[in-house]
Amino acid sequence: MPELIFARPAAVWEEATPVGNGRLGAMVHGGFPVERISLNEDTFWSGPGDTTVPEVPAGLLDEVRRLVREGAFVAAGDLLRRTQGADAEAYQPVGDLEITQVSPDGGGTYRRSLDLRDGVSIVDRGGFRQEVLASADHQVVVIRLESHGDDGVTADLRWTTPQQRAEIRPDGDGLSLAVSAPRHVIPWPRRDGEVAADDDSMRAYAVFQVDTEGGEVQTTVDKVRIRHARSATVYVAIRTSFDGWDRPPTKHGYEQAARADVDRARQAGWAAVKAAHVAEHRALMDRVTLTVDTEDDRSGRPTDERLARRAAGETDEQLPVLAFAFGRYLLAASSRPGTQPANLQGVWNPHVVPPWNCQYTVNINAEMNYWPAETTALAECHEPLLRMIGELAEAGRATARGIYAARGWTCHHNTDLWRITVPVGLGQGDPMWAQWPMAGAWLVTHLAEHWRFGRDLDFLRQALPIAADAARFVLDLLVENADGHLITSPSTSPENQFVTPDGPASVEEGTVMDLVLARELFEFLIEAEAALGTVEPGDQAAIEEARQALPRLAPLRVGGRGQLLEWSAERTEVEPHHRHVSHLFGFYPGRTSTGDPALEGAARRSLELRRDAGTGWSIAWKIVLWARLRDGDAAHRLIGEYLRPTADDAGGVYPSLLCAHPPFQIDGNFGVTAAIAELLVQSHGLADGVPVVELLPALPSAWPSGRVTGLRARGGVTIEELTWADGTLTGARLIATVPTTVDVVASGRRERITLAAGDRHTVR
Repeated sequence: MPELIFARPAAVWEEATPVGNGRLGAMVHGGFPVERISLNEDTFWSGPGDTTVPEVPAGLLDEVRRLVREGAFVAAGDLLRRTQGADAEAYQPVGDLEITQVSPDGGGTYRRSLDLRDGVSIVDRGGFRQEVLASADHQVVVIRLESHGDDGVTADLRWTTPQQRAEIRPDGDGLSLAVSAPRHVIPWPRRDGEVAADDDSMRAYAVFQVDTEGGEVQTTVDKVRIRHARSATVYVAIRTSFDGWDRPPTKHGYEQAARADVDRARQAGWAAVKAAHVAEHRALMDRVTLTVDTEDDRSGRPTDERLARRAAGETDEQLPVLAFAFGRYLLAASSRPGTQPANLQGVWNPHVVPPWNCQYTVNINAEMNYWPAETTALAECHEPLLRMIGELAEAGRATARGIYAARGWTCHHNTDLWRITVPVGLGQGDPMWAQWPMAGAWLVTHLAEHWRFGRDLDFLRQALPIAADAARFVLDLLVENADGHLITSPSTSPENQFVTPDGPASVEEGTVMDLVLARELFEFLIEAEAALGTVEPGDQAAIEEARQALPRLAPLRVGGRGQLLEWSAERTEVEPHHRHVSHLFGFYPGRTSTGDPALEGAARRSLELRRDAGTGWSIAWKIVLWARLRDGDAAHRLIGEYLRPTADDAGGVYPSLLCAHPPFQIDGNFGVTAAIAELLVQSHGLADGVPVVELLPALPSAWPSGRVTGLRARGGVTIEELTWADGTLTGARLIATVPTTVDVVASGRRERITLAAGDRHTVR
């Protein structure tokens, strides 16, 4: 399994190495003489947030639709601002554990690394060794310090925090830190700052305890001193006052929970905690491995050096392999069953006022975080998002009713710990991002994908009512256009604008993304009905409505430059190279636009017009789109664009391999992992309702030989092993996890196979 390697400490937070257990996150800087372990807990947010649905004047929506029909697009957007509620809240840092070495530097070489298979961050410096891990079994972050020098481990430990309301106290062989989050954070990049914490704010309680072999431990008011120990183990636990997305924070119990976490880990001891962590983490990471056979293996070099050399023209095809594994690692570290979903920065954030509030941006970014969950065998890591979708369905009914007089549920482009679903901005939000009510439809596709890969009928029964309610909202948003087709109105294409005589506009009717999302949603309802056989009467009624509406949805159209149109008419974009490629949703992550040569040609032309450059996540989306279009070399070219060291303009990665928007956003890390999986195995197609599993559909010519294990396909199939040489498949072995029938396409041949659960099939 690849590892990240560095020959120096992190110069800034973005260069540190992340560890996490889904709930807890830590960034390890590897500094000397002062080490910083930056700590987060996934329920520590500002708030509770204001999720109130604004009072919308009667007839406002009809007036907006009239303005759109008359071409008054800017006026329509201005009027829609009256539907905007409060802003989403912000994910918060807890603080840093600082470890100051007070013994002389033993000298020697320096090596900082992140072992992706074991989930351990390691610093080796002369006779000193530091290991940091975040245990899912024991729910603690553990720092192990060992020294073979004359002074042994001799260090001072203390808490620091950026939070304004904080209290540090001695606690046995350690220190506790009690902090309160701001009551509200005014979203970056505005500079208004934060609203101070009050008695109703979210609170976090962090505590660390130190165990040593030999030496002494002394606790003062704000510091723990370790002197001349052979080793020291620091156990860190954090709990918050979060008591549910729809309830105020609790006043009791979280401090005791943190202490219990530390006590349980200390009782087990370092060796047992590490062994359990490594076994549990490897069980996830070992499910999928990727090997690309090349002569340019530079995996022993520092990662930042490799990035710089690759940008200068040196080949290094092991860097994409490292990026693939890193994305899987980050998902396992930031999203586990029972935790919150990975946010814009996973579970890692040092800022009280973070970029874009470190929230859930659900017009692309939160969804991209989970693109590799099913294909790369981390289905259980998908659970936090799937659970949040159910919570948003509950929260979003009032928004659908209050703003749109619609049935079902909706969510706009932002949500947070408190499951806000309204358009945000308090009248100041730009309609190009605030006025997008289709997040519910997009999120439901994740329920669909989890079903398609796992074929769990019990899950499908639970998912169908949520999907049916999302469809009811979309059905009520549809209107008939002059051609007799159904289109959404009002409608936007996320964060893009077009030119009008009145200035840039974003609100119109029937954008392609809306229509594709409606099609994907309605087809999933019909698919679910067929799989379940019998459904509840209320859901059946929604399915029938969707079935009737589906053929009436306006078709996709090709523009004068051969491109797929994004809007209801051919319009001039304000930014021709805009980072969003929302109109290509039906190619990826959707599937309803694939299989039509004319549309695929138009999608290719759209990608050419948008060009390669972009923010990190935008490049990742383009990579996977080229993969879906079966152009492995175009995808490989953009992998090179993604892996360039970031500059101030856009895109690329930091020396730590974390994705840059810039600033840091983790979605690109996940998107590029999903894209590389899509180069090797695809299964979105259907033949007579049977999933089509394609092997090596978009293999880059730069990867002539290799092997991948463990990728998953729709239909309940795992590709246990897939090998190729000289650009040609040499063998594959598939195993069914449920009874299934699939078509397997490989080397130009198609074969339909029917397997019982546990059966294997070999392809040569």
